Amino acid sequence: MIFGNFEKDRESISTMYSKPIWDANSGVTGEELLNGCLEIEKDNESKPRIIAKSLMFKYILENAQLDVRGEDFFPERLRHDKIIARIRDRWIRALRRYTIPEKLAEHEAEQDSLAYTGNLDLGHCAPDWNAILELGLTGLIERVKNARAKDGLSEDQCTFYDCCETVLSATITLVNRLADAAEKTGSGKSALVAKSLRNLAVGAPGNILEAIQLIMIYYNLQTFVEGEPIRSLGGLDRLLFHFYKNDIENGTFSEAEIRELFRYFFFKLYSIKVTANIPFFLGGRLADGSSSINDLSYLIVEEYSSLNINDPKIHIRWYNEMPEKFIRLVLESVRNGRNSFVFVNDNVIEKALVNIGEDPADARNYIIIGCYEPCAQGNEIPCTCAGRANMTKALLTVMNGGYDAYSGKTIGRVTADPNSYKNFDEFFAAVKEQIGAFIDGAMDLILEYEKYYPTVSQAPLLSSTFAPCIENGRDAYDHGAKYCNSSIVAFSVATTADALVAVKHLVYEEKSFTLSEFAKILANNWEGHEQLHREVLRTMPKYGNGLKEPDDIAKELVDFAGSCVNGKPNNRGGVFRLGLFSIDYRIAFGERTGATPDGRMAGEMLSKNMGAVTAMDKEGVTALIQTVTTIDFTKVPDGTVLDIMLHSSAAEGDAGMTAMCALVSTYMQRNGFAIQMNVMSPDVLRAAQKEPEKYATLQVRLCGWNVYFVELSETEQNDLIRQCENAEVH
Repeated sequence: MIFGNFEKDRESISTMYSKPIWDANSGVTGEELLNGCLEIEKDNESKPRIIAKSLMFKYILENAQLDVRGEDFFPERLRHDKIIARIRDRWIRALRRYTIPEKLAEHEAEQDSLAYTGNLDLGHCAPDWNAILELGLTGLIERVKNARAKDGLSEDQCTFYDCCETVLSATITLVNRLADAAEKTGSGKSALVAKSLRNLAVGAPGNILEAIQLIMIYYNLQTFVEGEPIRSLGGLDRLLFHFYKNDIENGTFSEAEIRELFRYFFFKLYSIKVTANIPFFLGGRLADGSSSINDLSYLIVEEYSSLNINDPKIHIRWYNEMPEKFIRLVLESVRNGRNSFVFVNDNVIEKALVNIGEDPADARNYIIIGCYEPCAQGNEIPCTCAGRANMTKALLTVMNGGYDAYSGKTIGRVTADPNSYKNFDEFFAAVKEQIGAFIDGAMDLILEYEKYYPTVSQAPLLSSTFAPCIENGRDAYDHGAKYCNSSIVAFSVATTADALVAVKHLVYEEKSFTLSEFAKILANNWEGHEQLHREVLRTMPKYGNGLKEPDDIAKELVDFAGSCVNGKPNNRGGVFRLGLFSIDYRIAFGERTGATPDGRMAGEMLSKNMGAVTAMDKEGVTALIQTVTTIDFTKVPDGTVLDIMLHSSAAEGDAGMTAMCALVSTYMQRNGFAIQMNVMSPDVLRAAQKEPEKYATLQVRLCGWNVYFVELSETEQNDLIRQCENAEVH
């Protein structure tokens, strides 16, 4: 039998990345590999850095030791030691130390206090998977050669094309090396695996095994060798369906064998242990508006769920006509604790991308990068986490006349006497002005960094898959992509909205104290005002309960942030895009943010994504959805998400499944952006906290990825328990 037994091979695959077995006879040592790359860098130091990077890439692929095992259908392991990424990090450190120190100094207090940040973003990209699978390596090379043969090219364009050909040719060399190594294993799979690899060296994939092999090889090379982490494998059901269909019709593989291939594939991705998981998407509408859901969509969810792993993570592109049968299949997995799924809304995302100038056809062909960030596949470098703005800190600094207690400095732009605001509207206007100042500060840093993208980050392998880069003769990070955009995330919507409501009531309506007096109470972390603190937590209107006052304020915050960000030009020929997700950095930013008027204590985490402050959504999930969908998410092209916590008792049986489907459909039909959920019991979470060894595989959806509950910090565990307790009550 060619296909063997996945369960038998599972343990070996699980250690492939944590305990590699490098074949000493297959290449040079790690030290020799590093020295060879350093020599290449030195020999080419007077030339464009893309030359050195492509030659280092070639050297590694031709000389690195391999780890090819007989039990593996998808060999791609070579010893790279992340050498190119380490060298690039040195270039970036030199940039910060010698080239832009004055600019960094201008924003030192704000960045140190985490009022805002601005940086390079080299970790949120994806290749054009359609081009990779349709053209194959040889087809990509032919496309490069045809472009290189054009008349009137500049020297830089010729250099770019030569570097693309260098890395693609080196990839073919590696594929043949892997085939040689696979043959030597002598396993039952060796002949099939080697033959498939040799086919990839001379043409495009011809069956589903070859297609997945190419995905794995390319993912490994761009992510770990070139050093540009891939944050989506694309739409696997649409990318692989014709291979699946043809293989079954032609008798190349049976459905049972294809299912086995996907078990190997998903478990190998899981074993890599990439930070924040490896994503791909299913569903969505095709170019002609028809559904992409097919038989392979169901098979993928079934096989993934059967493995009980927390990675990869799966984006489900929802649209009005999505089959309920498929939605139920996904939600059944979530209900059973295999909850590495998030639903994203085609209707909203396409409009959001068009609103920042992307062609409708490109917007329809979007891909989700990382957690929830959409971009035009094969056409866009979105830099989805280049900047962040802490809206809650903006409010606090206005209350303190521009002073930030953490840094001990005046930050931002607003320095007026806190008691000079005659009414809430004037105060709110000052808060928005400070949010705008924070966004401008983040933009200023990003704009400075963007001048040096071509110097510190070159991606000839990634760029070779982008048709616009080949047409332009320019690297994706050097104005080569069709859309060279940048993103800023303004976060802590709920904390900021609740804090504004508290100020409105206590200072401007009830006149319990002045704004300065309230600021002093907060500076003392509510000490001596414990009764007031309890009343604020219990009685003040809170975002997440379907209440007009906080919901209107949240909407105004988002609209204002969008006006500050969306469409503003960057330094790469693109525009800025607004995001609203907080993911896990709400913890670090919260640690440097003082007590807030909504009752939050100093140092506590800020609100998560589009959700309410933990346990403040007291009217249940329907009211929470009502709140969140008052916001116009077509103004949020960089994405966000609503996290839902359901008590396990609310999801039981057919009635529970019907309720889960209704929640997703209602949220999407009300034009929500994205939604993800946990279904669990606080009793189980508390038991897992006490006896973690008994709950090692208990999964939770955290931020934009899935983790095992027992591996979280106590702070994060307690926050999830509080959310679950709140769901139990409501």
